[in-house]
Order: sequence, then C-alpha cells, then structure tokens
Amino acid sequence: MIKFTNFIKLRMMINIKKIIVLILCGLIFAESKQIYATIQMMDQVMILDAENLEISQSINTDFMEDSQCPNLNNENDCLLSSSCEWMMGECMESMLGGLDVPHFVTLDELNGYWFITAIASGFIAQYSLLDNTFIDSYFVGDAPALIAIDSINQVIYCTTVGMMFMDSMNGMMPSLESNTIQVLNYSPIGLSQSINQEYIIDSTAPHGIAINEDGTEIYTASNTADWIYKINTQNGEILGVPMDQNVNNTPDLIMQRLKPIQCLSTGNRLFISCSAGNWINPSTQETTVIEGKLQMWNSDSMELIDTIDLGEYSSPWHIVKSPLDQIIYVVLGGSDTYETEGLASISYENDNLSINWITNNSSFDTLHGVDVSADGQKIYVSGRGDGNIHIFDYNGNYIENIFLGQMTMLGGIAVEKKDLPIIGDINNDLNINISDIINLVDIVLYPTMSHPYQVYASDFNQNESINIFDIILLVENILSN
Repeated sequence: MIKFTNFIKLRMMINIKKIIVLILCGLIFAESKQIYATIQMMDQVMILDAENLEISQSINTDFMEDSQCPNLNNENDCLLSSSCEWMMGECMESMLGGLDVPHFVTLDELNGYWFITAIASGFIAQYSLLDNTFIDSYFVGDAPALIAIDSINQVIYCTTVGMMFMDSMNGMMPSLESNTIQVLNYSPIGLSQSINQEYIIDSTAPHGIAINEDGTEIYTASNTADWIYKINTQNGEILGVPMDQNVNNTPDLIMQRLKPIQCLSTGNRLFISCSAGNWINPSTQETTVIEGKLQMWNSDSMELIDTIDLGEYSSPWHIVKSPLDQIIYVVLGGSDTYETEGLASISYENDNLSINWITNNSSFDTLHGVDVSADGQKIYVSGRGDGNIHIFDYNGNYIENIFLGQMTMLGGIAVEKKDLPIIGDINNDLNINISDIINLVDIVLYPTMSHPYQVYASDFNQNESINIFDIILLVENILSN
C-alpha cells in the first residue's frame, strides 16, 4: 500500500512537472487580441477578433433598467441626468426612448477590465477583459463622456458634459450645464464612489480627459470655454489656463471657438484636439470659420508649445499616440459637404508639430474614435456616419473596412495590446518571484478581492480552482528556476 501511494505521488509530480514545462515553454497560448467598438444607437458593444476581423461577441447594454428618473423628486436633479426630462411635475425618461448610447470604451490591461460610458443614460459600466462578462454599472448622470484610468490605484476619472448634440457642421452644442469630473473606484466586486467624489472646474462641458503616468495629475478641456485644467489628484488643487491665444476669455464665458474634444498625455507633453468649425463671435455675432487644430502643451508649466492647423471643417476628434515613434494619430470627423473626413499622422519631434500624412476618402462619413495596434502597424478608426471600422497602415495607406451596419452610429474604439498574463505572474509584472507567492496566498485566503487577471494567473495547474496546490506548484517553479 505504501509503495502504491508513493507511486501515485511520483506520477503526480511527473504530471506537475509536465504542466510547468508546458507553461514555461509557452505552449499554453492566449486567445487573439480583441477590438472593442461602441454601437451607440443600438446600445451595444461589438467585440471583434483582431486577427480575422470577425465579430466574436456582441454585448447589449441595458442600464436603463436601473433608470433613476422616477426616483429624482426635484426638477434640478432630474435635468442634471441626461436620460431624464421634467414633465408635468414628474421626472420621466427622455426623448431618447430609453437608449443608453454607449459612447466611449477604454481598457485596463493591467487588471483585466474594460469600461464604457453611457452618455444618454448616465452610467459607467465595468466588464471583465478576460471573458467580457458584465461586472457592475454606476449611475453618475449628467452625460458621462470620456474617462481616464489610473490602473495602479484602480480609479476612474470621468468627464460629464451635460446633454449634448451635433450641429450641422459636426460641432458639439451643450444644452445643459455641467462642470464636474466624477471620480470612481473599481475593484473585482464593482464600482463605487471615491473619497474624492468629484472635481469641479470653473468652466462648463468638460469633455476631453487624460492622466499622467503616475496618476498624480489629470487634465481636462472645456468644450464651451476653450480652457484646459490640470488637477492634482493628491491635494485637489486645480489650475485653469485659456487655450486660445487670440481670445483672452474668462473661464465662465461660452466661447466655443476652438471646441476642444480629446486630451492625451505622454511624458510632460499634453495634446488636445480642437474640432473648431463655425464660430459666432459673442460680441459682434459675426460668423468665422476656424480651422480644426491639434495643440501641444507642456503639462509641467501649462504653456502652449505649438499648434498645427488641420484644415477648415476638418473637425479633429479623438487622438491616440503611436507606440513606435513621436506620432499622434488624429481622427478628422470632417464634413460631408467638404469631404474632409479622414485620418492624420502628426509628428511632434523636437517640439514641432508637423503633418506626416493625411488620408481622406469621399466614402468616409463622420469619423469618431481611433486606436492603434500594439506593434504600431495598424490604426483603427470608427465611422459614426458610415457604420465601418476603417483600418490604415503606418504609412497612411487604407487597408480595409469592417462594415457593422449603416445605422449603428459607431462611437469609441479600443484595441487590446497585451497578451494574457503569464501563468504564475500574479502581479502581472513579467516576473515570477516571491511577491507572486505572497499575492497567491492572499488570493487563496481572500478570493473575492482578486481581479480577473490575478485569477487567471493564479490557476497554476489550470484546473479552474485556486488552492494550496497552486501555491505548492508556484513555489516549486520558483525554486527550480
């Protein structure tokens, strides 16, 4: 009996070593990377395989089931929710007919989550990046637009623009006032309000937002006042600066000459896309056409370094940095009348903005979101008006399109860049060491506090159960290597 028991133990150890060898040799492959695109008028997020460009999953948003409208008892609170209208002394759902209108999507590839804003219903939603399952939603109201994520501290910063609509020239027109940056914490169990619940700026309609590398500063731009703000997340200090060198307006004045859309932070450089377009001078009521622009700021001193014009009615929209070079890709939302829709590659070497290329096409219609592949070779652009995901190469050549439907009204787009964590790399730092053992013990003791990627990396023997045996295997792996 003892010999048989020893034989079983020996066979178990052989199998364990086989598992370890398979893991270490990389024979356990991760799934291909995914593309996430919001389908605004269908209340969906479409998920596509980045390799074969086929739809792998369609996620329906249904946050309006948790509509707060009937619970809002006064007119002011009702109007602050973009999904609600005050009618006959009651708060009711708005004319959007119960649509969530998923607007923006972003990924947390350190912890394994993705998030969307539902600009019509007022929700922020959290999903697992591992299997795309819904985790939680949180009602912030007031038209949540774009979000910036601090993955280390698991904090979301979200701009709220109030109810906004598009004018004939693709410009944004606010119909409700909002000057708030919402702050949420997120965890494996969902979303919650942060201790620092919100930041209030002096201008209305903050839309673009970005965060620096260590999460100590966030930057936002007011679409109505043409002001930018730097917010210190450690002490709450807020510094506001006017963006327009030609107009020295106060932060509370509705100017909308530049109409900033998106912010992007890299190092101590801050980039802001400005949709511009038709501008009515508030003093003279004269109409002037302002070219769409990309601005580059020093985020330390909050001084403007350079501005580049991208053409009349170009309507620069979302922006993203290339992983290869000092290049910013700018979506040109454009205008059907002038056929100015397209994608621009802007270099910022030596603190000088210059155009590498602009790709326009008469078939494009109201382009919106943009993201780039991990290797920097492909750029993906969402078409709000034409229902396509357009794909470009590094040199601006148009590769192909993925048609998702004429009435889809595509919004934000995000592309996975990282592979799944290495099995055993619990903290996802590309090293397997003693710190992973400590993390794994915590996960075994407190399983509900583990984020999706921790759960995936902790299952060392891949039996869909995390326990003492995974700890033993991890220890043996570290000792033997």
